[in-house]
Amino acid sequence: KSSLVQSVVEYLDVAGAYMIQKKFDEISQERPMSVVIAAFDDLCHSMSKNNSPQELHAIVVELMQVFGAQLSALVRLLPSVAMIMPNMNAQFGDYGQDAEINMTSVYFILQLFARVISSKLHPIMIFLDDLQWADETSLDVIRMIVTDPDIRYCLFIGVHRDNQSSSTNRVKKLLHGIQEQGVSFMAMRIGPIEKENANALLSETLCLPPRLCQSLSTIIHNKTGGIILFVMNFLKSLNEEGLLWFDLSSRRWEFDMRGIEAKEISDDVVEHISDRMTRLSHGMQSGLKLSACLGSRFDAETLLKGIPQNDFDIDEFLRFSIESGYLREISSGKFMWAHDQIQQAAYELIPVTRRESFHLLLGSRIFLRTTSAEMDDDLFTIVANINIGIRLMKSKHQKLEVARLNLRAGEMAIASSAFNSAAEYLVLGIALLPDDSWVEEYDLSIRLYDGATEAIYVTGDFDKLSTIIQTPLLHARRLEDKLNTYNIFVRYLIASGQLKEAISKSINVLAQLGEILPEHVDNNVYAEEVEHVKQSLVNLSEDDLLNLPCMTDERKLACMQFMNVVFVAAYCSDPLLASILVFRMVRLSTGHGICKISAFAFALYGTWLVSAVNSDFESGHRMGCLAINLMNRLEAKEFIPRVYTSVYAWINIWKEPFQAGLGKCLEGYDAGALSGDTECAVYCLFQYASCALYNCGENLGTLEISVRLYTRRAIQYHQILPAKFLVTLHDLILRLVDSKESSYSLFFDSQEEALYQEGLESDISMCRYILLKRKFHAFFNGDMDAAAQFLEMSSGYPTGPNGRSSHLTLGVVLDGLIAFYFARKHQENEIRWRNIGEDVIDLARQWATSSNWNFANKLYLLEAEYFFLENDETRALAKYEQSIKAARDHRFIHEEGLASERAARFHLHYGRNKEALACLSQTKKCYKSWGAHGLVNYIERTILNLF
Repeated sequence: KSSLVQSVVEYLDVAGAYMIQKKFDEISQERPMSVVIAAFDDLCHSMSKNNSPQELHAIVVELMQVFGAQLSALVRLLPSVAMIMPNMNAQFGDYGQDAEINMTSVYFILQLFARVISSKLHPIMIFLDDLQWADETSLDVIRMIVTDPDIRYCLFIGVHRDNQSSSTNRVKKLLHGIQEQGVSFMAMRIGPIEKENANALLSETLCLPPRLCQSLSTIIHNKTGGIILFVMNFLKSLNEEGLLWFDLSSRRWEFDMRGIEAKEISDDVVEHISDRMTRLSHGMQSGLKLSACLGSRFDAETLLKGIPQNDFDIDEFLRFSIESGYLREISSGKFMWAHDQIQQAAYELIPVTRRESFHLLLGSRIFLRTTSAEMDDDLFTIVANINIGIRLMKSKHQKLEVARLNLRAGEMAIASSAFNSAAEYLVLGIALLPDDSWVEEYDLSIRLYDGATEAIYVTGDFDKLSTIIQTPLLHARRLEDKLNTYNIFVRYLIASGQLKEAISKSINVLAQLGEILPEHVDNNVYAEEVEHVKQSLVNLSEDDLLNLPCMTDERKLACMQFMNVVFVAAYCSDPLLASILVFRMVRLSTGHGICKISAFAFALYGTWLVSAVNSDFESGHRMGCLAINLMNRLEAKEFIPRVYTSVYAWINIWKEPFQAGLGKCLEGYDAGALSGDTECAVYCLFQYASCALYNCGENLGTLEISVRLYTRRAIQYHQILPAKFLVTLHDLILRLVDSKESSYSLFFDSQEEALYQEGLESDISMCRYILLKRKFHAFFNGDMDAAAQFLEMSSGYPTGPNGRSSHLTLGVVLDGLIAFYFARKHQENEIRWRNIGEDVIDLARQWATSSNWNFANKLYLLEAEYFFLENDETRALAKYEQSIKAARDHRFIHEEGLASERAARFHLHYGRNKEALACLSQTKKCYKSWGAHGLVNYIERTILNLF
């Protein structure tokens, strides 16, 4: 395998590729992410040496453009990045340490970095050996990078052994995840060498002609199966036993064919090497066994701590092991095994029945000889060894000591975002607690359960979480000690789709914190809450709100946190309660001081002000500006995606051009991915894509590629709910461009109706969005009966007091156009349709007064349809022309096409076929420019049928 990979390395090196090469080992599982991060850090070091100053400058410029203010997070994660930009070391040294990094942000930082440095001129090759020892977190990072649709010039080579079942399953899961994302890979099984190759190997090794080695190579191949490591070690054993020797008189290698033929050996290379090792002295065997327990890489100082007193001389052992080819010195005092099979052979020297006690004693010796200052460096090695022998511990005191060590290791793992490993440490620590731990070891119990529930929640193992989460809620003495577990419990309920249970649990906790929320909200309760929040803001200017003191009451801070967490669940299932949560957060901020969540609270209050029940666009816009300023004042970068979504996709659309918010939504995604708020980060992508399609009329060909990538990214981050919204949007784009693909089948192996039925159970916003998609497609394709049906169905899912995002405004305009179409039929329900249309005109007039850019063309089109209904040809024609011009001037190409198509229907009604044909031709031109080939075909069929 090494030779095969090296041949690829040599080829890519000539091609100017960047190489990332690292090797996992059993101990690396205890230091999650260490191998992957070290590999990228080494790459930075290599780039600083092998690139010209001009090339480095170009890389630095692009890194600064892509990362912006978050460049400090990259420098903190990969310190060697500073070597690429030597003139900026001091600057990064100042603020790099302050950057907060969690597991999700690590994914995103490495993805962004790989995107920047990989190019057609400089592709990157990532070679990671012994994947069977990789931790879950590292495998997840590999999956994210390999499946990132924006990383186009990357070759990943992974090597693993498939003889360890649990490890093999992890690697299979990685490959399955890669394949699910549409990334192809080639699997190669590296087997033994053929007899001819074995003969060539012996010929070169012994400096003999191939014909003289034929008989020897045949025997050796038969006994070793052609496994190269086995072949080389078998040759060494033959030499040690006098069956293969160099004859000085003949000046060539000689061998005893009969003796070699008669020699019995194991058919397993590890067993064979281990058998050779048993002939070594006691001291050398002891050194090999201890070293094998320290991993593929270790340092002499740690080994020295683990040696029993006077067992062997460490310098002599290391010198012998290097000379024998067992170990390699990689730097001063640091060593690695020459091959993982050699390490395994050394480990086999430990009898199976004594392995638990061997590890326990080794870990204990290192623990006792490690100072408190050195403990963090050796902690994972200590815990890994002690945990293997934990079954042998009988003393309550010893078990508690090891529980504390596992707590410390778990908290260190959480700090480095290695949640899978953290969960293992902390769950094991819990298992070591005595029955009376909640009485005798209360603080230890609380910390272990707190850490375990957090780590398990992040890993998504909800089955395991459900087995432990009730224990601290039952035994904790104080509410404050339960809050973290309650918080995780609520998030778990939301993530598992139990929205009503999450709301009920949150209301219960908030009541215990002194914040009583109504379990059932009627109009009277809602009106009271509205009055209370308005009173809390009386006589407070924006400057007053911005300069409120910081919130210090721990219980009030906890209330803000719970309301922030449960808001999404309430928004999806109980809109009135969602508004009350916003009101309470605002009142807590004005009454008890502001915190970072306050920025989001004021942004949400702004969305309520611009909602359908208020339409106070000026006040809403001011509240949005306040939220942005407050977020900046409090340096609440982690709330950027939440605040940006509220402000730029819900509030500013009533004052600023739709196009102005698109870039901010993408900024929100970047910020959310870096801070770890992947849920809101992905919603930022959805808001961008939805506005780009429905409101801005961005080119569908380009948008289809982007939304396809965004959907994959949402699935990468396990954000299934926003992924379903993106899939719905993507499927509409496919219909518009006349593609035969189904986005639902492509990403979820499902159908749209299944998602709709799911929405009926728990998320009416999904139903509302699917119906908008259906109504839009039906209307633009002239299926007015279907469009009217979807209008009627969507009326059952009102937005209520919640804000209206940009795409919903177009849905309202379509309702008006549908209503005027059916009113013109002069059937028995004409008055109802007329009233719907006139109500929409009143709304559009109000909207256009606030934002002429976004809504003038829509108002003109609605008025044109109204005058068409009234048979006022002159005014109708003038309004159609105004609508077409305004849509063109404001770059709404899809709405220019729509207005032209409606004008054509108007002309046809009055028998002006020439004018109608001109309008349809313009419609076709607009739809073609938009990239809506399906609509172009529809217009072409319409022209053929009419003319």
